[in-house]
Amino acid sequence: MGNTKKTRFQESVNELKITCEKMVSLDTCQTNLKTNVKYMLEGESIITDDPNIIPEKKIMDPSPDRIKIKCPIFDRCGGCDFLHINYSKQLNMKEEYVKSLYQNTSFDPKFLPIIGSDEPLYYRHKVVLSATTKKGRLRLGLYREYSKEIIPFIDCFIHEKSTHDIMHSMEDLLNKYKIPAYDYKTNTGMIKHILMRVSHQTKDVLVVIVTNGNLLPNGKKIVSELTKKHENIKTVIQNIHHKKTHLVLLDEEKVLYGKGFIIDEIEGIQFRISAQSFYQVNPIQMLKLYNRALDLAKLKPTDMVLDTYSGIGTISLLASKRVKEVIAIESNPMAHRDAVMNLKMNHISNVTFVNRDVTEFIQSFNQKIDCLIMDPTRDGSTQVFMDVIKKLKPKKILYISCEPKTQIRDIHWVKDVYNVDSVQAVDMFSQTVHVETIVLLSLKTP
Repeated sequence: MGNTKKTRFQESVNELKITCEKMVSLDTCQTNLKTNVKYMLEGESIITDDPNIIPEKKIMDPSPDRIKIKCPIFDRCGGCDFLHINYSKQLNMKEEYVKSLYQNTSFDPKFLPIIGSDEPLYYRHKVVLSATTKKGRLRLGLYREYSKEIIPFIDCFIHEKSTHDIMHSMEDLLNKYKIPAYDYKTNTGMIKHILMRVSHQTKDVLVVIVTNGNLLPNGKKIVSELTKKHENIKTVIQNIHHKKTHLVLLDEEKVLYGKGFIIDEIEGIQFRISAQSFYQVNPIQMLKLYNRALDLAKLKPTDMVLDTYSGIGTISLLASKRVKEVIAIESNPMAHRDAVMNLKMNHISNVTFVNRDVTEFIQSFNQKIDCLIMDPTRDGSTQVFMDVIKKLKPKKILYISCEPKTQIRDIHWVKDVYNVDSVQAVDMFSQTVHVETIVLLSLKTP
């Protein structure tokens, strides 16, 4: 990494020397100017006229944890945060971050070593690229951070590698048949996004073409040529938009090829994955996460488990091998549909899937529960839900979260009834600031 001589920059009165004094979050440091900047590491300095731009080649005294950035759009895309940091340091930063969140709490859990990934690159088995127009040609790419601008780029360093070639073929075919990209400003054009999901077990691929309206001219020809070139594509779906929205997928869809879903398999259990299924984007780490969670709970063959926010039933079905019975609640009807299909497909008889609001369900639920599992969205749960749990009094709670801040907020609401026994961080989202955490709580004895 080349450094530029200080004297050259110090000739300009508009340029400042900025030094990272301490990290104030996983990707941001406080500087000697009392400003916060991203992508610098402790002890590093730079002379620049724009504190918001940290060009790698101008870093002075680079940290021993800094590595060469391979991605040409790293400083613009915002999809990754840590491509400039070696992986062992990333894990250390996340582990220390989780511990720091508990410093000003009354909790004193056992912190277990973070579970790292064997594949910290090319791990995302769900990929979304958006369409834009550059020099009269449709291009697929990723959003510039904090904007609606799309940067043409397909070969992302965290997307599953098999999707790269398919995305290039899709871009070529859409241009061959002159299918225009959607323009958000004018609400015109046709292609909004291309989404892919890859089965970790079979490598089968599901492709979703997201369109502005019903039309997809030459759709049959595009699908035919795409599936002939890439035989691992097992189904193609058109997802139809009729309005401006930041959401990638809406409810209306049409199957253009195949069955409309693919199958993945974990520990002998098959899972049906449709376009809108909730399924972890990192299947290798997902298995580590769920097995670690179930091990922590020390489940027994006589146990009754209540799985809330159960999605397509992944952890419910894995838990069914260890316990007497699982009752799983999910409010999303499409996720519930997939869960029921997964249950039938695997001929499992000790799991019951319920399609209801989780808070409403457990308010009227009065069975004895040995372990309650909860895996809500990033926003966390609600105080109403946590208050009901205190009345239900399951012996143990397994709280899995992709946002430890909301997780800690939620467990504060039950601290008078539950002990926080252990915290397990899992690196589900390598190269990003996000970290998954498992918290095990146990009912206090009178």
